Amino acid sequence: MRRTLSESRHYVELIASSIRGKLNQQPPLPACSCIFRIPHVLRRHNEKAFLPNLVSIGPFHHGQRNLQVMEEIKLWYMHCLLDRKPTSETRLEYLIELIISIEQQCRDCYSEKIDMSSEKFVEMMVVDGCFIIELFRKYARVVPSNKDDPVFYTLWMHTALTNDLFLLENQLPWRVLECLFHNTRENNDKPATYSLFQLALNFFRHSTFSQSSHLNEEVENKHLLGIIRNSLLGSYTQLQLTFKSYWEPIPSVSELLQAGVQFKLRNTGDNMLDITFENGVMEIPPVNIRENGESLFRNLIAYEQCNPSISISNITSYAVVLDNLIKSSKDVHLLIQRGIITTVLSKEDIARFFTRLYNDTIPGYFSYAELTKNVNAYYKDRWHRWQTILRRDYFNNPWSILSFAAALMILGLTFIQTIYTILT
Repeated sequence: MRRTLSESRHYVELIASSIRGKLNQQPPLPACSCIFRIPHVLRRHNEKAFLPNLVSIGPFHHGQRNLQVMEEIKLWYMHCLLDRKPTSETRLEYLIELIISIEQQCRDCYSEKIDMSSEKFVEMMVVDGCFIIELFRKYARVVPSNKDDPVFYTLWMHTALTNDLFLLENQLPWRVLECLFHNTRENNDKPATYSLFQLALNFFRHSTFSQSSHLNEEVENKHLLGIIRNSLLGSYTQLQLTFKSYWEPIPSVSELLQAGVQFKLRNTGDNMLDITFENGVMEIPPVNIRENGESLFRNLIAYEQCNPSISISNITSYAVVLDNLIKSSKDVHLLIQRGIITTVLSKEDIARFFTRLYNDTIPGYFSYAELTKNVNAYYKDRWHRWQTILRRDYFNNPWSILSFAAALMILGLTFIQTIYTILT
């Protein structure tokens, strides 16, 4: 179809007008986003690790049919909280007004536009937030729990809730929880008795690799998963001096043992990230891998990968080191023998888990650059390998030592006899 010059210009203007109407004048993602959809490139390795099984928190999984049972329990928990009337300001209307005042900031915490009316969004924030706060208080026995409460008399429910509440897609902005928490405190509570931060860590204490909680409330918290990450880091970020974007893989546990590297349990400190290597000895703090271990690792790694404000990927870096060290069930067995890994899972499951943990991720600034450099230098030194062979094949028991000494003596005497014969 041939157009006249005026028709062609009009046609071009129509297309240009259409494109201009679709152009965004603002960045598609707010700079303060901290709650993200898991990218497909990360989700595809184990989709189940990112999906809630029992409860929906926030907008990403809101209204899903398989999570509707918990909606009744959420509303009952909210009733329990409001019915106690801890303060004169603990009125539903007042709590709603508080959340309305920060609605836009809460929406900006999510990495995509939330297609919900203001009424529905605020209702969701209030109900989900009150549920989490009441759950934490009941778990810590700050408030009494009802004997008919299924969360506490059903054995599997607490585990399922714990797993669902640390999922990256299942987060609520921390400012919502703080706002509701401070306005629903008991009148006779002293501020120093317990904080929301402490209640959160108490709730997750059995599901975070059995690590001690590092109460660093000065760090800005974004949500519950962010609190878990900050707790695992503790003072580790201050201890690390060298961060690089480039790093070299290191050999597995079995290969390093052949080169004379010793693996020891590191008991000085309780931070699982504090791995050291010095004079051929790698010290690794203990880590307890439970059934939810892969899900927690993957969500922490996804959070580091999606959040541009996190420059040093500490958890991802840790996953890289463990991935390098563990290539087979034999490597897992050696680490279990030394008390470095404790787990209820099979050695084969742990090996499969670590060997694909950080696929399709970029560590960013790698926090073990100096360690991997020193390990590789030690491994490539042939003298260390020869020392290991000598100790293993000739000095592993007294009889081997005596046999080796006798062989040297015979060799020396033979050499002396030969020289004497030549001189004669």
